[in-house]
Amino acid sequence: MSTIPRPGIFARLWTSYTSSLQRNPLRTKMVQSGVLFISADAVAQMGIEGRRFGGWVNGEEGEDVWDPMRTARLSLYGTAVFAPLAHFWLGGLERIRHASKIATLANKLVLDIFIWSPFVTFMFPTTLGLLEGRSVDEVQKKVALGWFPTWQKAVCVFGPTQVLNFTFIPPQHRLATVQSVGLCWNIFLSWQNNKNNKALAEASARLVEAQVHNVLDHGVDTEEEVEKAQEDVREAVERKDRMKKEGGELGVGVRMGWS
Repeated sequence: MSTIPRPGIFARLWTSYTSSLQRNPLRTKMVQSGVLFISADAVAQMGIEGRRFGGWVNGEEGEDVWDPMRTARLSLYGTAVFAPLAHFWLGGLERIRHASKIATLANKLVLDIFIWSPFVTFMFPTTLGLLEGRSVDEVQKKVALGWFPTWQKAVCVFGPTQVLNFTFIPPQHRLATVQSVGLCWNIFLSWQNNKNNKALAEASARLVEAQVHNVLDHGVDTEEEVEKAQEDVREAVERKDRMKKEGGELGVGVRMGWS
């Protein structure tokens, strides 16, 4: 007598997740969003910004140590603020129906890019600023400085993502799809940062070697070698600083907080 093979663990997890989405869609999306925000911030802090979790465990402080309060703020925002609003926004978009599928898609994209996106780009730094204990005036200045370039960057990534999302992905999975793209963006930046760290280490080693050669055998060729190595180190440091800024609380919010 043959036995029916038991589903694998991933199949069981997926079945449990989809069943939960059907029974309690809002609650499930809130938990899902909170978990993905935590994951994205962990990648950003340790993979992109080079912060150390062990340093926090040992009671250290500083910019190179994991910031648990930042993770908590992002988790709270993703769970209690962003997920409910995104759930109802996406549900509202799903009510849009035109005779043409192209017209329906275009209408959804226009509303998503020009109403929802500017709103969440404003809402995220405002909410996080208030959670940090900043004054209203400080929050206003922060939003004014970063709102437009942040919105532009988000549109470049999530505009095309939403075309695919609204076309091929079932409505109940659209929030998870966009946030998964944001998480993958974080992972890609982390990979880029690690690659640049290796380039910086190699350039620094070449600079030391060139400086030694220049001391032992001073000449035009060795001076050019030192200058080239210094330029390589400078470029690698600049790339590292740019990528570190790509991490940060705001960077995580942009990547995870579309819709």
